[in-house]
Amino acid sequence: MDHKSTFIKRFGDLVALLRFDPANDAAQDLALTASLAAVEHEPVEVEAGAEWSVAPAEFTLKSRLLARHVECIRVAAGAEAHELLALARALSHDSTPLPSTPTVQVEPVPLLAASGQVVSARSVEAGFQVAAPASEGRRGDRRLWEERRGSGRWRGTGGERRQVDDRRSSGERRLRLVAEQRGTIAQLLTALGRDVEDQAWESALLAALALVRLAPRVPSVERRTFEIRVRRALPRRVIDRFIDAAECDPVTRESATAILRFIGLDAAEALMDRLRQGDAIGVRGYYYDVIGGMPECYPMVAPLLTGREAHEVRHAVALLGRLGLAQGVAELEPLLDHRDERIRTAAVRALGEIHRGPAAEPLRRALHSHDPETRSAAADAIALWRGGVLALLLVAALRTERDRDVWHACISALGRVGSHETGEALATVALSPRKFLLLRGYSAWQRLAAVTALGLSGSASSRAMLERLSHEATGVVADAASRALRARSLRAG
Repeated sequence: MDHKSTFIKRFGDLVALLRFDPANDAAQDLALTASLAAVEHEPVEVEAGAEWSVAPAEFTLKSRLLARHVECIRVAAGAEAHELLALARALSHDSTPLPSTPTVQVEPVPLLAASGQVVSARSVEAGFQVAAPASEGRRGDRRLWEERRGSGRWRGTGGERRQVDDRRSSGERRLRLVAEQRGTIAQLLTALGRDVEDQAWESALLAALALVRLAPRVPSVERRTFEIRVRRALPRRVIDRFIDAAECDPVTRESATAILRFIGLDAAEALMDRLRQGDAIGVRGYYYDVIGGMPECYPMVAPLLTGREAHEVRHAVALLGRLGLAQGVAELEPLLDHRDERIRTAAVRALGEIHRGPAAEPLRRALHSHDPETRSAAADAIALWRGGVLALLLVAALRTERDRDVWHACISALGRVGSHETGEALATVALSPRKFLLLRGYSAWQRLAAVTALGLSGSASSRAMLERLSHEATGVVADAASRALRARSLRAG
Protein backbone atom coordinates (compact mmCIF):
# COMPACT_ATOMS: atom_id res chain seq x y z
CA MET A 1 0.00 0.00 0.00
CA ASP A 2 1.49 3.38 -1.03
CA HIS A 3 1.70 6.37 1.24
CA LYS A 4 -1.39 8.06 -0.30
CA SER A 5 -3.62 5.04 0.21
CA THR A 6 -2.28 4.67 3.73
CA PHE A 7 -3.05 8.29 4.51
CA ILE A 8 -6.60 8.05 3.09
CA LYS A 9 -7.30 4.91 5.10
CA ARG A 10 -5.78 6.01 8.42
CA PHE A 11 -6.90 9.64 8.28
CA GLY A 12 -10.40 8.45 7.39
CA ASP A 13 -10.29 6.17 10.45
CA LEU A 14 -9.34 9.18 12.58
CA VAL A 15 -12.28 11.22 11.26
CA ALA A 16 -14.67 8.30 11.83
CA LEU A 17 -13.39 7.76 15.37
CA LEU A 18 -13.81 11.43 16.22
CA ARG A 19 -17.37 11.36 14.84
CA PHE A 20 -18.67 8.05 16.18
CA ASP A 21 -16.31 7.11 19.05
CA PRO A 22 -14.87 10.36 20.45
CA ALA A 23 -13.83 8.79 23.78
CA ASN A 24 -11.48 6.23 22.22
CA ASP A 25 -8.25 8.21 22.70
CA ALA A 26 -5.90 5.27 22.15
CA ALA A 27 -7.31 4.40 18.72
CA GLN A 28 -7.30 8.08 17.74
CA ASP A 29 -3.63 8.40 18.68
CA LEU A 30 -2.75 5.35 16.57
CA ALA A 31 -4.65 6.66 13.56
CA LEU A 32 -3.07 10.13 13.90
CA THR A 33 0.43 8.64 14.22
CA ALA A 34 -0.06 6.51 11.10
CA SER A 35 -1.38 9.54 9.18
CA LEU A 36 1.65 11.61 10.16
CA ALA A 37 4.00 8.80 9.10
CA ALA A 38 2.34 8.64 5.67
CA VAL A 39 3.05 12.34 4.97
CA GLU A 40 6.39 12.57 6.76
CA HIS A 41 8.45 12.66 3.55
CA GLU A 42 5.96 13.09 0.65
CA PRO A 43 2.90 15.35 0.16
CA VAL A 44 -0.57 13.93 -0.37
CA GLU A 45 -3.52 15.30 -2.34
CA VAL A 46 -6.93 13.72 -1.71
CA GLU A 47 -9.79 14.52 -4.10
CA ALA A 48 -13.37 13.99 -3.02
CA GLY A 49 -14.68 13.21 -6.53
CA ALA A 50 -17.85 15.29 -6.37
CA GLU A 51 -18.88 14.13 -9.83
CA TRP A 52 -19.10 10.45 -8.83
CA SER A 53 -22.33 8.72 -9.76
CA VAL A 54 -22.07 6.30 -6.82
CA ALA A 55 -21.75 7.68 -3.29
CA PRO A 56 -18.85 6.25 -1.25
CA ALA A 57 -19.32 4.33 2.00
CA GLU A 58 -20.46 6.33 5.01
CA PHE A 59 -17.38 5.81 7.17
CA THR A 60 -14.76 6.73 4.55
CA LEU A 61 -12.78 9.94 4.26
CA LYS A 62 -14.26 10.80 0.87
CA SER A 63 -17.81 10.54 2.21
CA ARG A 64 -16.99 13.19 4.82
CA LEU A 65 -15.29 15.39 2.20
CA LEU A 66 -18.45 15.26 0.07
CA ALA A 67 -20.65 15.91 3.11
CA ARG A 68 -18.62 19.03 3.96
CA HIS A 69 -18.48 20.21 0.30
CA VAL A 70 -14.72 19.81 -0.01
CA GLU A 71 -13.20 19.47 -3.48
CA CYS A 72 -9.81 18.24 -2.25
CA ILE A 73 -7.30 18.52 0.58
CA ARG A 74 -3.57 19.00 0.07
CA VAL A 75 -1.22 17.94 2.86
CA ALA A 76 2.42 18.99 2.55
CA ALA A 77 5.29 16.77 3.63
CA GLY A 78 6.11 17.12 7.32
CA ALA A 79 2.67 18.41 8.36
CA GLU A 80 2.23 18.90 12.11
CA ALA A 81 0.05 16.71 14.29
CA HIS A 82 -2.08 19.58 15.57
CA GLU A 83 -2.92 20.63 12.00
CA LEU A 84 -4.13 17.18 10.95
CA LEU A 85 -6.04 16.77 14.20
CA ALA A 86 -7.81 20.14 13.73
CA LEU A 87 -8.85 19.19 10.19
CA ALA A 88 -10.06 15.77 11.32
CA ARG A 89 -12.17 17.29 14.10
CA ALA A 90 -13.74 19.76 11.66
CA LEU A 91 -14.52 17.02 9.10
CA SER A 92 -16.13 14.88 11.81
CA HIS A 93 -18.51 17.74 12.61
CA ASP A 94 -21.30 18.97 10.38
CA SER A 95 -20.90 22.73 10.88
CA THR A 96 -17.44 23.46 12.33
CA PRO A 97 -15.45 25.69 9.91
CA LEU A 98 -12.73 23.84 8.09
CA PRO A 99 -9.25 25.17 8.94
CA SER A 100 -6.62 25.80 6.27
CA THR A 101 -2.92 26.27 7.01
CA PRO A 102 0.23 26.58 4.85
CA THR A 103 0.84 22.84 5.10
CA VAL A 104 -2.77 21.57 5.17
CA GLN A 105 -4.92 23.31 2.52
CA VAL A 106 -8.64 22.72 2.03
CA GLU A 107 -10.22 23.54 -1.35
CA PRO A 108 -14.03 23.78 -1.20
CA VAL A 109 -16.42 22.61 -3.94
CA PRO A 110 -17.72 25.54 -6.07
CA LEU A 111 -21.49 25.78 -5.71
CA LEU A 112 -23.94 27.12 -8.26
CA ALA A 113 -26.11 29.91 -6.83
CA ALA A 114 -29.66 30.67 -7.94
CA SER A 115 -28.47 33.59 -10.04
CA GLY A 116 -26.21 31.35 -12.10
CA GLN A 117 -22.96 32.52 -10.51
CA VAL A 118 -20.37 30.28 -8.84
CA VAL A 119 -19.52 30.72 -5.16
CA SER A 120 -17.44 28.60 -2.83
CA ALA A 121 -18.85 26.31 -0.19
CA ARG A 122 -16.70 28.04 2.42
CA SER A 123 -18.38 31.37 1.61
CA VAL A 124 -21.79 29.76 2.05
CA GLU A 125 -20.75 28.20 5.40
CA ALA A 126 -19.40 31.55 6.61
CA GLY A 127 -22.68 33.25 5.78
CA PHE A 128 -21.33 35.59 3.07
CA GLN A 129 -23.97 37.27 0.95
CA VAL A 130 -24.17 36.07 -2.64
CA ALA A 131 -23.26 38.78 -5.11
CA ALA A 132 -25.63 40.24 -7.62
CA PRO A 133 -26.25 38.42 -10.93
CA ALA A 134 -23.59 38.69 -13.51
CA SER A 135 -25.83 40.65 -15.88
CA GLU A 136 -26.22 43.42 -13.28
CA GLY A 137 -22.74 43.73 -11.86
CA ARG A 138 -20.31 42.73 -14.57
CA ARG A 139 -18.55 45.15 -16.79
CA GLY A 140 -18.28 43.40 -20.10
CA ASP A 141 -17.02 39.84 -19.66
CA ARG A 142 -14.98 40.49 -16.48
CA ARG A 143 -16.08 38.77 -13.25
CA LEU A 144 -16.64 40.64 -10.03
CA TRP A 145 -14.16 40.08 -7.18
CA GLU A 146 -16.75 38.13 -5.20
CA GLU A 147 -17.23 35.78 -8.16
CA ARG A 148 -13.57 34.89 -8.45
CA ARG A 149 -12.46 31.59 -7.05
CA GLY A 150 -9.76 32.07 -4.39
CA SER A 151 -6.35 30.48 -4.82
CA GLY A 152 -5.61 27.43 -2.70
CA ARG A 153 -2.28 28.97 -1.72
CA TRP A 154 -2.22 30.43 1.80
CA ARG A 155 -1.18 34.05 2.00
CA GLY A 156 -0.02 35.44 5.31
CA THR A 157 -0.67 38.97 6.45
CA GLY A 158 1.43 41.45 8.39
CA GLY A 159 4.29 39.99 10.40
CA GLU A 160 3.23 36.41 9.63
CA ARG A 161 3.94 36.72 5.93
CA ARG A 162 7.26 35.23 4.92
CA GLN A 163 9.46 37.89 3.31
CA VAL A 164 12.71 35.95 2.85
CA ASP A 165 13.75 32.34 2.38
CA ASP A 166 14.85 31.84 6.00
CA ARG A 167 11.85 30.16 7.62
CA ARG A 168 13.60 29.81 10.98
CA SER A 169 13.57 33.58 11.56
CA SER A 170 10.58 34.85 9.58
CA GLY A 171 8.42 31.85 8.69
CA GLU A 172 4.88 31.70 10.02
CA ARG A 173 5.57 28.40 11.78
CA ARG A 174 8.62 29.86 13.54
CA LEU A 175 6.64 32.88 14.71
CA ARG A 176 3.97 30.62 16.15
CA LEU A 177 6.56 28.55 18.01
CA VAL A 178 8.21 31.68 19.39
CA ALA A 179 4.85 32.98 20.60
CA GLU A 180 4.15 29.67 22.37
CA GLN A 181 7.63 29.75 23.87
CA ARG A 182 7.06 33.23 25.29
CA GLY A 183 3.91 32.01 26.95
CA THR A 184 5.75 29.04 28.46
CA ILE A 185 8.51 31.33 29.78
CA ALA A 186 5.96 33.64 31.36
CA GLN A 187 4.21 30.72 33.07
CA LEU A 188 7.49 29.30 34.39
CA LEU A 189 8.63 32.67 35.73
CA THR A 190 5.28 33.14 37.45
CA ALA A 191 5.48 29.67 38.98
CA LEU A 192 9.06 30.29 40.09
CA GLY A 193 8.14 33.55 41.79
CA ARG A 194 5.20 31.91 43.55
CA ASP A 195 7.33 28.98 44.76
CA VAL A 196 10.04 31.32 46.05
CA GLU A 197 7.46 33.38 47.91
CA ASP A 198 5.98 30.22 49.44
CA GLN A 199 9.50 28.84 50.17
CA ALA A 200 8.67 25.70 48.19
CA TRP A 201 12.31 25.16 47.22
CA GLU A 202 11.87 21.79 45.55
CA SER A 203 9.24 23.15 43.18
CA ALA A 204 11.29 26.30 42.64
CA LEU A 205 14.29 24.15 41.70
CA LEU A 206 12.23 22.31 39.09
CA ALA A 207 10.86 25.55 37.62
CA ALA A 208 14.33 27.08 37.45
CA LEU A 209 15.71 23.94 35.79
CA ALA A 210 12.96 24.09 33.15
CA LEU A 211 13.91 27.68 32.38
CA VAL A 212 17.60 26.80 32.13
CA ARG A 213 16.89 23.95 29.73
CA LEU A 214 14.71 26.26 27.65
CA ALA A 215 17.51 28.83 27.21
CA PRO A 216 19.24 27.24 24.16
CA ARG A 217 15.94 27.32 22.21
CA VAL A 218 15.27 31.00 22.88
CA PRO A 219 15.95 33.14 19.75
CA SER A 220 19.39 34.74 19.88
CA VAL A 221 17.98 38.27 19.75
CA GLU A 222 15.93 37.59 22.89
CA ARG A 223 18.34 35.30 24.76
CA ARG A 224 20.20 38.04 26.61
CA THR A 225 16.95 39.54 27.92
CA PHE A 226 15.72 36.06 28.87
CA GLU A 227 18.89 35.31 30.87
CA ILE A 228 18.61 38.63 32.73
CA ARG A 229 14.98 37.92 33.66
CA VAL A 230 15.84 34.45 34.98
CA ARG A 231 18.81 35.70 37.01
CA ARG A 232 16.70 38.46 38.54
CA ALA A 233 14.18 35.81 39.58
CA LEU A 234 16.98 33.96 41.43
CA PRO A 235 18.44 36.34 44.04
CA ARG A 236 21.15 35.38 46.52
CA ARG A 237 18.78 33.92 49.12
CA VAL A 238 17.34 31.55 46.47
CA ILE A 239 20.84 30.55 45.38
CA ASP A 240 21.71 29.70 48.99
CA ARG A 241 18.63 27.52 49.29
CA PHE A 242 19.51 25.66 46.10
CA ILE A 243 23.01 25.04 47.46
CA ASP A 244 21.54 23.78 50.72
CA ALA A 245 19.33 21.37 48.78
CA ALA A 246 22.32 20.07 46.82
CA GLU A 247 24.30 19.56 50.02
CA CYS A 248 21.54 17.60 51.72
CA ASP A 249 20.28 15.57 48.75
CA PRO A 250 22.84 14.23 46.24
CA VAL A 251 19.99 13.40 43.86
CA THR A 252 19.36 17.10 43.22
CA ARG A 253 23.02 17.98 42.65
CA GLU A 254 22.93 17.55 38.89
CA SER A 255 19.93 19.86 38.54
CA ALA A 256 21.40 22.38 40.98
CA THR A 257 24.71 22.33 39.10
CA ALA A 258 23.02 23.25 35.81
CA ILE A 259 21.17 26.13 37.50
CA LEU A 260 24.21 27.45 39.37
CA ARG A 261 26.37 27.42 36.26
CA PHE A 262 23.64 29.24 34.36
CA ILE A 263 23.49 31.93 37.04
CA GLY A 264 27.25 32.41 36.78
CA LEU A 265 29.30 34.73 38.96
CA ASP A 266 26.64 35.26 41.63
CA ALA A 267 26.41 31.51 42.21
CA ALA A 268 30.21 31.18 42.21
CA GLU A 269 30.46 33.92 44.83
CA ALA A 270 27.98 32.09 47.06
CA LEU A 271 29.95 28.85 46.74
CA MET A 272 33.28 30.52 47.43
CA ASP A 273 31.87 32.20 50.53
CA ARG A 274 31.10 28.73 51.85
CA LEU A 275 34.57 27.48 50.97
CA ARG A 276 36.11 30.41 52.88
CA GLN A 277 34.34 29.22 56.04
CA GLY A 278 36.54 26.10 56.24
CA ASP A 279 37.42 22.88 54.51
CA ALA A 280 33.74 21.99 53.91
CA ILE A 281 34.43 18.28 54.25
CA GLY A 282 31.88 16.16 52.36
CA VAL A 283 30.68 18.74 49.85
CA ARG A 284 33.99 20.38 48.99
CA GLY A 285 34.35 18.22 45.89
CA TYR A 286 30.88 19.24 44.74
CA TYR A 287 31.78 22.92 45.07
CA TYR A 288 34.93 22.28 43.04
CA ASP A 289 32.95 20.56 40.29
CA VAL A 290 30.45 23.41 39.98
CA ILE A 291 33.01 26.22 39.89
CA GLY A 292 35.37 24.14 37.74
CA GLY A 293 32.83 24.28 34.92
CA MET A 294 32.70 28.10 34.99
CA PRO A 295 35.87 29.54 33.35
CA GLU A 296 34.57 33.07 33.87
CA CYS A 297 35.23 32.64 37.60
CA TYR A 298 39.04 32.70 37.17
CA PRO A 299 39.38 36.40 38.23
CA MET A 300 37.55 35.54 41.47
CA VAL A 301 39.66 32.45 42.24
CA ALA A 302 43.20 33.69 41.54
CA PRO A 303 43.29 36.37 44.31
CA LEU A 304 42.66 33.68 46.94
CA LEU A 305 46.17 32.31 46.33
CA THR A 306 47.57 35.20 48.38
CA GLY A 307 45.10 34.73 51.22
CA ARG A 308 46.17 34.50 54.84
CA GLU A 309 44.22 31.37 55.64
CA ALA A 310 45.80 28.12 54.47
CA HIS A 311 42.48 26.49 53.63
CA GLU A 312 41.57 29.39 51.33
CA VAL A 313 44.84 28.94 49.41
CA ARG A 314 44.22 25.19 49.10
CA HIS A 315 40.72 25.81 47.80
CA ALA A 316 42.05 28.28 45.24
CA VAL A 317 44.73 25.83 44.10
CA ALA A 318 42.22 23.02 43.65
CA LEU A 319 39.84 25.33 41.75
CA LEU A 320 42.58 26.46 39.37
CA GLY A 321 43.25 22.83 38.58
CA ARG A 322 39.55 22.17 37.91
CA LEU A 323 39.29 25.27 35.69
CA GLY A 324 42.22 23.99 33.61
CA LEU A 325 43.18 27.39 32.18
CA ALA A 326 46.71 27.85 30.86
CA GLN A 327 47.29 31.05 32.85
CA GLY A 328 46.87 29.02 36.02
CA VAL A 329 50.33 27.45 35.57
CA ALA A 330 52.11 30.76 36.24
CA GLU A 331 49.98 31.23 39.37
CA LEU A 332 50.67 27.73 40.73
CA GLU A 333 54.39 27.37 40.01
CA PRO A 334 55.55 29.66 42.87
CA LEU A 335 53.57 27.51 45.31
CA LEU A 336 55.88 24.53 44.71
CA ASP A 337 58.20 26.11 47.28
CA HIS A 338 55.48 27.02 49.78
CA ARG A 339 56.25 26.29 53.42
CA ASP A 340 52.95 24.41 53.89
CA GLU A 341 53.29 20.82 52.74
CA ARG A 342 49.60 20.46 51.90
CA ILE A 343 49.68 23.55 49.69
CA ARG A 344 52.76 22.24 47.86
CA THR A 345 51.19 18.87 47.11
CA ALA A 346 47.88 20.49 46.13
CA ALA A 347 49.71 22.77 43.68
CA VAL A 348 51.52 19.82 42.09
CA ARG A 349 48.28 17.85 41.62
CA ALA A 350 46.57 20.95 40.18
CA LEU A 351 49.40 21.34 37.64
CA GLY A 352 48.70 17.80 36.47
CA GLU A 353 45.11 18.80 35.68
CA ILE A 354 46.02 21.83 33.52
CA HIS A 355 46.67 20.16 30.18
CA ARG A 356 46.70 23.36 28.12
CA GLY A 357 49.47 25.14 29.99
CA PRO A 358 53.29 24.74 30.05
CA ALA A 359 53.31 22.56 33.15
CA ALA A 360 56.07 20.17 32.02
CA GLU A 361 58.97 22.06 33.62
CA PRO A 362 57.23 22.66 36.99
CA LEU A 363 56.32 18.96 37.18
CA ARG A 364 59.89 17.93 36.38
CA ARG A 365 61.15 20.22 39.11
CA ALA A 366 58.60 18.85 41.60
CA LEU A 367 59.74 15.28 40.84
CA HIS A 368 63.23 16.25 42.10
CA SER A 369 62.02 18.12 45.19
CA HIS A 370 63.64 17.51 48.55
CA ASP A 371 60.21 16.71 50.05
CA PRO A 372 59.06 13.07 49.57
CA GLU A 373 55.38 14.04 49.66
CA THR A 374 55.94 16.52 46.83
CA ARG A 375 57.74 13.87 44.77
CA SER A 376 54.88 11.41 45.30
CA ALA A 377 52.35 14.03 44.25
CA ALA A 378 54.49 14.80 41.18
CA ALA A 379 54.43 11.12 40.17
CA ASP A 380 50.61 11.11 40.31
CA ALA A 381 50.41 14.40 38.39
CA ILE A 382 52.81 13.22 35.67
CA ALA A 383 50.69 10.11 35.12
CA LEU A 384 47.66 12.34 34.63
CA TRP A 385 49.13 15.23 32.62
CA ARG A 386 48.33 14.88 28.90
CA GLY A 387 47.91 11.13 29.12
CA GLY A 388 51.35 10.48 30.56
CA VAL A 389 53.61 12.09 27.93
CA LEU A 390 56.22 12.68 30.65
CA ALA A 391 56.18 9.07 31.85
CA LEU A 392 59.84 8.58 30.92
CA LEU A 393 60.70 10.90 33.82
CA LEU A 394 59.21 8.30 36.14
CA VAL A 395 61.23 5.53 34.51
CA ALA A 396 64.43 7.49 35.21
CA ALA A 397 63.31 8.17 38.77
CA LEU A 398 63.04 4.43 39.46
CA ARG A 399 66.80 4.10 39.23
CA THR A 400 67.62 6.94 41.63
CA GLU A 401 64.73 7.11 44.08
CA ARG A 402 65.58 5.81 47.57
CA ASP A 403 62.35 6.57 49.42
CA ARG A 404 60.17 3.46 49.45
CA ASP A 405 56.84 5.32 49.36
CA VAL A 406 57.93 7.62 46.54
CA TRP A 407 59.30 4.68 44.55
CA HIS A 408 56.00 2.85 44.97
CA ALA A 409 54.13 5.99 43.81
CA CYS A 410 56.30 6.11 40.66
CA ILE A 411 55.79 2.43 39.80
CA SER A 412 52.02 2.71 40.36
CA ALA A 413 51.85 5.83 38.19
CA LEU A 414 53.58 3.97 35.35
CA GLY A 415 50.94 1.26 35.59
CA ARG A 416 48.14 3.82 35.36
CA VAL A 417 49.61 5.37 32.19
CA GLY A 418 49.26 2.00 30.43
CA SER A 419 51.26 2.81 27.29
CA HIS A 420 53.51 0.37 25.47
CA GLU A 421 56.63 2.18 26.66
CA THR A 422 55.60 2.12 30.32
CA GLY A 423 54.66 -1.57 30.02
CA GLU A 424 58.12 -2.39 28.71
CA ALA A 425 59.69 -0.38 31.53
CA LEU A 426 57.70 -2.29 34.14
CA ALA A 427 58.57 -5.61 32.54
CA THR A 428 62.26 -4.63 32.58
CA VAL A 429 62.02 -3.89 36.31
CA ALA A 430 60.36 -7.26 36.97
CA LEU A 431 63.06 -9.09 34.99
CA SER A 432 66.00 -7.30 36.64
CA PRO A 433 66.83 -8.97 39.97
CA ARG A 434 69.46 -7.34 42.11
CA LYS A 435 72.84 -9.12 41.95
CA PHE A 436 74.96 -9.59 45.01
CA LEU A 437 77.48 -6.78 45.53
CA LEU A 438 76.15 -4.96 42.45
CA LEU A 439 74.23 -1.66 42.41
CA ARG A 440 72.15 -2.62 39.40
CA GLY A 441 68.80 -4.40 39.54
CA TYR A 442 65.80 -4.30 41.87
CA SER A 443 64.83 -6.09 45.03
CA ALA A 444 62.10 -8.70 45.22
CA TRP A 445 59.44 -6.35 46.58
CA GLN A 446 60.20 -3.84 43.81
CA ARG A 447 59.86 -6.46 41.08
CA LEU A 448 56.60 -7.69 42.61
CA ALA A 449 55.37 -4.09 42.74
CA ALA A 450 56.04 -3.82 38.99
CA VAL A 451 53.98 -6.97 38.36
CA THR A 452 51.17 -5.58 40.51
CA ALA A 453 51.22 -2.32 38.52
CA LEU A 454 50.91 -4.29 35.28
CA GLY A 455 48.03 -6.30 36.73
CA LEU A 456 46.10 -3.21 37.72
CA SER A 457 46.57 -1.63 34.29
CA GLY A 458 43.76 -2.38 31.88
CA SER A 459 45.71 -1.83 28.65
CA ALA A 460 46.39 -4.51 26.07
CA SER A 461 50.15 -3.96 26.27
CA SER A 462 50.13 -4.74 30.00
CA ARG A 463 48.53 -8.13 29.30
CA ALA A 464 51.20 -8.90 26.74
CA MET A 465 53.89 -7.99 29.27
CA LEU A 466 52.31 -10.22 31.92
CA GLU A 467 52.29 -13.16 29.51
CA ARG A 468 55.96 -12.46 28.78
CA LEU A 469 56.78 -12.42 32.50
CA SER A 470 54.89 -15.66 33.12
CA HIS A 471 57.21 -17.36 30.61
CA GLU A 472 60.53 -15.53 31.06
CA ALA A 473 60.58 -14.74 34.80
CA THR A 474 61.28 -17.19 37.55
CA GLY A 475 60.21 -17.75 41.13
CA VAL A 476 57.73 -15.42 42.80
CA VAL A 477 57.70 -12.99 39.86
CA ALA A 478 56.46 -15.65 37.44
CA ASP A 479 53.83 -16.82 39.96
CA ALA A 480 52.66 -13.23 40.51
CA ALA A 481 52.36 -12.65 36.74
CA SER A 482 50.30 -15.85 36.33
CA ARG A 483 47.98 -14.83 39.16
CA ALA A 484 47.57 -11.36 37.62
CA LEU A 485 46.63 -12.93 34.27
CA ARG A 486 44.03 -15.16 35.93
CA ALA A 487 42.58 -12.19 37.79
CA ARG A 488 42.28 -10.23 34.52
CA SER A 489 40.52 -13.18 32.90
CA LEU A 490 38.05 -13.37 35.75
CA ARG A 491 37.32 -9.63 35.52
CA ALA A 492 36.85 -9.87 31.77
CA GLY A 493 34.58 -12.90 32.07
